[in-house]
Amino acid sequence: MKIRVGIIGSGWSANALAWAFNAVRFSVREEKFPKIELVRAMSRTARKVEAFAREYGFKEWTTSETDFFKGDLDLIAISTPNNTHALYSIKAMESGADIIIEKPFTVSLSEAKDVVSRAEKLGRKGAICLVSRLIPASVIARDMISRGELGEIREFRAVIAHAKHAYEDTRFEWRMSKQVAGGGVFADLGVHALDLAESITSRRIKRILGRTYTVIVERKDPVTRQSVKVDTEDVGFALFEYENGAPGIVEASKLSPGFEEQMRVEIHGSRGGVRFTLTEPHTVYLFKRETQRIEKIVKGFEEIYPWLNWPAPKSFEGWVYSYLVLVKNFVDNIAGLNESPYPNLKDGLRSQELLSSFYESAASGKPIEAIL
Repeated sequence: MKIRVGIIGSGWSANALAWAFNAVRFSVREEKFPKIELVRAMSRTARKVEAFAREYGFKEWTTSETDFFKGDLDLIAISTPNNTHALYSIKAMESGADIIIEKPFTVSLSEAKDVVSRAEKLGRKGAICLVSRLIPASVIARDMISRGELGEIREFRAVIAHAKHAYEDTRFEWRMSKQVAGGGVFADLGVHALDLAESITSRRIKRILGRTYTVIVERKDPVTRQSVKVDTEDVGFALFEYENGAPGIVEASKLSPGFEEQMRVEIHGSRGGVRFTLTEPHTVYLFKRETQRIEKIVKGFEEIYPWLNWPAPKSFEGWVYSYLVLVKNFVDNIAGLNESPYPNLKDGLRSQELLSSFYESAASGKPIEAIL
């Protein structure tokens, strides 16, 4: 069996997905796993998309939607500015392809609902790149909690920090425009932590209070060199409550020099607690009340995902490998091989519900009852 793949975009996440599509071909042990054929890439800039396509081995490249959506692709990955996610998702599904979409799902809850509705009508499947839930540490922590090792969940805490917008001389980009991005650091990064708050604990958030801060209010346009107003947040805080009344907090920042792609998660329960960081994606630290000791539990990707043939055990860090897991699991499903878990369109819709509640609260200054 062959899966013909197209990708829209040529930025960082498009590179991560293109790498994953290549790597999965020699990383999966299973003989029945389909052959991945990289057919076509599309982006707005001809020079950039050609370089991207050549680097990753796509047979064709284009800047034309007409030339891209020919109806001959089985899977289309969408890694473009957020305000195009819904448009390209629907075009891709109508052309007969299943889809992988970068987070955030869309720029609004109504768009997310529309994409899910269209997918159901067209009989198409979709995955959302909420890839933090696929790193080994997240899987280990989720399994511990599901077995009851922490007892009743009492508190969730997460910080996700990035240095991309830390300095005033950083030029204006589309993620600083609410119209294009739908939101700032919470739409870009905080959504990962909000997703983990529910996916790891299997508890639903019922109420959320949001606070946003645009610290650097103007940036220089890279073309005109004129000052442009920034209307997305640099820093945000979400204080929330689970259905059982337990509290949680997520902090997201793009003003954190020296902490590029940092994420720290702590979950505390009546019998103990766990913590892990993105810089140690294989490692969970577990505290148990009975023993009064902190255990260090280490499991590599190859232990969590036994189908992995490469990379070698414990030889890497970073979450780009979680894109590999996402691609493999999604292809399993669309090829009818296994019902392998992946963040699907309904997971994406839930993440959009939480983002919508967060931003509504930040605008009103009042807590919002999240959709349950």
